[in-house]
Amino acid sequence: MDDAAFRQLLLREEDLEESFFGEEPSAAYDPAYVSGDESGRAIVDLTNMLTHGTHPDTTHHASALFTNVVGSVVFHHVAQFGNGACRQVYEQLHDAVRACERYRMELNDGVQLDISRVDLAPIELGDGGFVVRWLSTVDHFRIETAWAIVTKDDVLTFVNTRIPDEWEIHRLARTAVDRVADLTGTP
Repeated sequence: MDDAAFRQLLLREEDLEESFFGEEPSAAYDPAYVSGDESGRAIVDLTNMLTHGTHPDTTHHASALFTNVVGSVVFHHVAQFGNGACRQVYEQLHDAVRACERYRMELNDGVQLDISRVDLAPIELGDGGFVVRWLSTVDHFRIETAWAIVTKDDVLTFVNTRIPDEWEIHRLARTAVDRVADLTGTP
């Protein structure tokens, strides 16, 4: 699969139910771990690694970021791995999320967020996955986010949303995983 074909796996504006517009993903990422559960450090390190494709077995990676005027956000990242590393990265991320109750991170604009895990549940998509819901607080603001992390063949899909409808994360994850199956030709 070449880079252009791989980028076709990303969610697009027409996949979103609300009115969103695309942005440059670098504006939203590169957080730094500040304090809290040590597993929070692993989460920050792993998500940064996924975003930048810096794992030594990454063969392709791509990201898309969508926001709207009411503050909803959809961040989608896909990474393809060689040498069986997809399952390993997935398990490292799942273990870190399962072990983490709370941590503090700093965004690239200097804002620090206190993050608490609210829920963790399996999702029946692809070759396995999970959905985790987080509550982030900064000053008096409370932000609810949900992540769906799913593997399909050697591709890891990571959908991060800040959308009030809790079922939207499931729909977007299914759309993303179906796109992987369509491109690879595997159900």
